[in-house]
Amino acid sequence: MITKITVLCENSVIVPAPPLIGEHGFSCLIESEDATLFDTGQGFGIENNMGKMGKQFDAIKRIVLSHGHFDHTGGLLTVLQNRKEKTPVYLHPDAFNDKKAVIPLPQNTIEMPIGMRASKEEYEKAGADFKFINGFVKITDSISALSDVKRPSDWKTWDTRLKQKINGGIKDDPFTDDLSLLINTESGPVVLLGCAHAGIVEILNDLSEKTGNTEFHAVIGGTHLESAPEEYVALAMDTLRKFKVKKIAVSHCTGLKMAGRFAAEFKNEFANASVGSVFEF
Repeated sequence: MITKITVLCENSVIVPAPPLIGEHGFSCLIESEDATLFDTGQGFGIENNMGKMGKQFDAIKRIVLSHGHFDHTGGLLTVLQNRKEKTPVYLHPDAFNDKKAVIPLPQNTIEMPIGMRASKEEYEKAGADFKFINGFVKITDSISALSDVKRPSDWKTWDTRLKQKINGGIKDDPFTDDLSLLINTESGPVVLLGCAHAGIVEILNDLSEKTGNTEFHAVIGGTHLESAPEEYVALAMDTLRKFKVKKIAVSHCTGLKMAGRFAAEFKNEFANASVGSVFEF
């Protein structure tokens, strides 16, 4: 059975018609034996873009959230409110942590809330049936989720702005909630990333270790490499080659400069995963 992945929310729009909306965030619909929604964007574009692309909210059987940032979870209430039935929502429990961006300015430092926009109870009232993911978990016959990615004990994100507030204090975000999907398709295993906050290298290596896969047919989604050190960027490129990835479709937090580098490195194997993009495997 063909697996189709349609990008619903992203920073850019690939087609001018129908009138689709771009936004800083990410969401895509996975359609195979049934439909799985991966992330929900900020909430500005998902209703418009679903409708313009002929997608039905009630056809969605489950929602998976890659992490607890607003630009991936902001449309969750909209999706739930557009459905008639209760909806399984898969995520790591730490996605509900109080996530912050700490941004230094010339005169002061500001602390911005960047977490989920509603409480667990509000989402449940709207129809969410939360299913917590820890580690590597099979969701359907063809889709598995990975969180709590295996990393060195001294690992830290290179994006030092991203924090969480715990007991009134600001701490580094360890991104235990960073969740990626592995989809078994007719073309081979496909990896879907939200932002790869846990590190694209670590995610692919952990998936390989847990599944025995030595090749991934495609990697799609955000890579968060714009602020990564050069040595890590080079390692990421080498890791994609090591796993013989045939389609690399970057999006959202990858950044224009890094997307250009991916395009130069991987040529015909590269694509932008913009709103309106459809990938079939």
